[in-house]
Amino acid sequence: MQLVDEYDGWDDPRTHLVKWTKVYGEEPRTEWVHLLYHTLDVIPMNWCTETELCHGTSEWDILRKGFMLTFMFEDRWWDTVDDALQAVKSAIFKIPQEPMELLQPEWAT
Repeated sequence: MQLVDEYDGWDDPRTHLVKWTKVYGEEPRTEWVHLLYHTLDVIPMNWCTETELCHGTSEWDILRKGFMLTFMFEDRWWDTVDDALQAVKSAIFKIPQEPMELLQPEWAT
């Protein structure tokens, strides 16, 4: 039996791991580190490749914790991050109304 749902990186990674344990069982096995790779979409797959090959992660517990920490996002931060990005964008692309605005910073007036 195989897990056919690919994880795309947007959903809760815990849901993917719950599906994983339903298919493969509760007891971790050494081949799980490599098998996880085949249940991931492109971006999570790249993360898994780097973690497994570049960092030498070969233990399931370490990979599972890293997977959850990498792909778990807190919804409450989305508005705050978006507001900050919008403020930076408006500051970068601000069109001066008067020539003096080019010479003096806002705090100097």
